[in-house]
Amino acid sequence: MNILRNLLFFSILGLSNLVYLQEDESIELLLEKINLLKKEIENLTASIETNNLSISRQAEANQIRYVDLDKRIHLIETKLLFEESLEEDSVGDSLNPLSGLVEEEIESGEFDLWSNSMRLVDNSRYSEAAENLRLLILSYPDGTYTGDAYFWLGEIYLVQEMFEDSAEILNAFILKFEEHPRKVDALYKLAIVKINLEDIVSAEDLLQEVISNYPNSGAALLAEQDLIKLNLQ
Repeated sequence: MNILRNLLFFSILGLSNLVYLQEDESIELLLEKINLLKKEIENLTASIETNNLSISRQAEANQIRYVDLDKRIHLIETKLLFEESLEEDSVGDSLNPLSGLVEEEIESGEFDLWSNSMRLVDNSRYSEAAENLRLLILSYPDGTYTGDAYFWLGEIYLVQEMFEDSAEILNAFILKFEEHPRKVDALYKLAIVKINLEDIVSAEDLLQEVISNYPNSGAALLAEQDLIKLNLQ
């Protein structure tokens, strides 16, 4: 009888140990899975951070290329206008015997201010360029280059991180020159200004307006990248 009791006791003890072992193994497996999940989360987090950094750098690089291209286009436009002006002056001189004796036309004064401003911009002499552009706007409010003067004055203020002034000028440009070919660029630049002023809601609205109304423009491609970047922040 005692032998049976002893056997029963050791059997129960063995089963208990087995249960404990199984529980220990289950806990170890659970801990192992938790550690694996932690590593996966860490890897995913690192991957997301890397992608965010890559998107940010790409957006910044595209903006730099965009501004540089914009400046190059304006330089070409200025050179062409300047050459046309010289040709017209040359033809006028040959036809007009009193050429050089009469007072200079107002339009040539506007062109001089405009072309000088663009040369100053190309040489990164932004403060002097801004003075010229402000003078052009005041002197020729309905001039041929007044719209471009507004746009580039807003651009200069943006480069100089004078964001409030840039917003004011770009807003004025958008309202005054609704049909100007650079309106889409002004909308995009104004969105960048709003981002710097931490007015994210207005920035997103402007970026969406660029994408919706000018889907095939270079500004729209940049606007899409900026929206992605804002949504990831």
